[in-house]
Amino acid sequence: MIPNSQISNQILILGAGSFGTALAACLHNEKNHVTLLARNDNHFLKLKKHPILQKCSYQTFFDFHNSLLDYDLIILAIPCQSLTSVCLWIKSKIKLPLSKKLNIVSAAKGIDRVSLMLPYQILNEHFGNDANIGTLSGPSFAKEMLDGMPTCIALASKSNEIIENCAPFLHSSTFRIYDSQDIIGVEVGGALKNVIAILAGAVDGLGLGNNARASLITKGLSEMAHIGYKLGANPITFMGLSGLGDLILTCTSDLSRNRKFGYQLAQGYSVQQITEKMGVIVEGIETAKSIYDLCTQKNIHAPLIMSVKKILSQEVTLEESLNHFMTSEQSSEF
Repeated sequence: MIPNSQISNQILILGAGSFGTALAACLHNEKNHVTLLARNDNHFLKLKKHPILQKCSYQTFFDFHNSLLDYDLIILAIPCQSLTSVCLWIKSKIKLPLSKKLNIVSAAKGIDRVSLMLPYQILNEHFGNDANIGTLSGPSFAKEMLDGMPTCIALASKSNEIIENCAPFLHSSTFRIYDSQDIIGVEVGGALKNVIAILAGAVDGLGLGNNARASLITKGLSEMAHIGYKLGANPITFMGLSGLGDLILTCTSDLSRNRKFGYQLAQGYSVQQITEKMGVIVEGIETAKSIYDLCTQKNIHAPLIMSVKKILSQEVTLEESLNHFMTSEQSSEF
C-alpha cells in the first residue's frame, strides 16, 4: 500500500478482469487509492497503459501479504461462481473474530450453482457479524467506464456503515452512486437480466423484429420482479438501475456478452462453440440453470426465464420456446 497523507480511503479490488479494472479507473482519484489483485502478473501488463490505472497498486493473490483490516472497502469483482473460493481465501488471511468489521461489497452478478445463493447470502454465510456487506449493480459496461463515460449504479446494503461511509467516496462526477437497502432485489435484478438478455439476443438472431424483443424484455422484467418478490425483494426495486436499467442495456447493446451469446445460439451454433469462440464468461448460462432449480424448489412461476435452461440443455428448441410464449392461453397482463 502506498502511504499518502492526502489519501483518506484505501480500496482493495479483488479481480482484475474487465469490470474490476473499470471500477479501479472510476474509483482511483485524489481521495481514493486503489489496489488491484489478480491471479497473475500477466493481467497487469495492458492495464498500465491507462492513465488512471498507472497510479493504482498491483498485487497477485499469491503475493498479497497486507492486512485486510487496513482497507476501508474491499470490492469483489469476480464471477459469481468463484465467490465461495474467494471468500475462503479472504478467511485464510484473517483471524476471526475481527477487531473491527470489514466492509465488503460484491460486484458479482449471478446465483451460485451449488448452493443457489445470491452473492449477499454467500458473503453473509462466510463472514456474518465480522463484515458489513453490500453489492454493486446497474447498467455498467466496463469499456465505457474505462473511457470515463457517465455511469449510474446502485449500491445496496442492509448496513448503514456501507451506505453512509462507503457510498460517498465511491461517488464521482462520472460514476454516480444511488443507495438502496434492498440488497436482495438489486442482486436478483443483476443476475436475471443476463438470462433475459440471452433470449433477447435469440429473438434478434431469429429476425423476429423489434416488437417481439420489446415484448420479451417487458415480460422478462415482470417475471424478474415476481421472482424477486417471492425471494423477499421490493418489486419497486426492479424499476430502478439494477432492474430495468441493467435489463435495457444488456438486452439491446452489441457490447452485451449475454445478448451476443443468444444471438449466436439462434444462428445454430452450440453452447460450447459459442463460449470457446467468445473466450469470456457468459454469466447468464450458469444463472439460467440456477434460477430454474431455485424456481422449481420454491414453486415460483416464471416460464419465460425458466425456459432458458431448457433451451441450453436442448430439452426444447429456441423456436419451440418462443412459439410457446406467443401461443400460450390468453390472460390478463397484471
